[in-house]
Amino acid sequence: MSEKSKVYLNILKEINAIIHEDELLPGDKLPSERELADRLNAGRSSVREALRALELLDLIETRKGEGTFIRRSGGHKLTEILASFFLRDEGARKDVTETRRIIEVEAVRLACRRITAEQLEKLEQLLETSAKKWSGGILPVEEDYLFHKTLVESSQNRLMLNMWRPLVEYSKVALKKSLSREGRPENAILEHRSILQGLIDKDEDAAVRSLRDHLENSRF
Repeated sequence: MSEKSKVYLNILKEINAIIHEDELLPGDKLPSERELADRLNAGRSSVREALRALELLDLIETRKGEGTFIRRSGGHKLTEILASFFLRDEGARKDVTETRRIIEVEAVRLACRRITAEQLEKLEQLLETSAKKWSGGILPVEEDYLFHKTLVESSQNRLMLNMWRPLVEYSKVALKKSLSREGRPENAILEHRSILQGLIDKDEDAAVRSLRDHLENSRF
């Protein structure tokens, strides 16, 4: 590792230490670039570079005329970057599929206890729209994606959602290909209906079993 890289990494570690030392929370303002440089005994250009890296990963945000703030949970650029890199490799694509399955299964387990009436209604509406689209000869790709997104949202775990979203965003081409198989749209809608029924009944085993069968049949 070069000396420049070591300095850069040390600054990132020191900024993290300052956040803990000052007991800063999401939404709080970071010390100014000049103050950070003074406290870290580092050049302002090095501090600026470290801050840009943190901003790229959605860990902080700069507001014009106000300063730099710690971001609240909800950003997912880090997982987007990782997903775009990993999906170049066939083995990595399998890892993404496996990870997606793990996240969705655990999300559905949580959703059986946490899903809201509004989210149940949204899932119902997506099923109705999917059926209408397919009856008109249109593949309900977006509705399929939104059904699964709502499932994960229903876990009420934002980190889980932020990990899941880029995994599936980069797989939309595969989703369309899966739905293009003969008879698949009708079966997918029936499988979604079975998952929804498990959620309505708060039957964790049934909901998870239906989801696993669906993901296996989808060949995602």
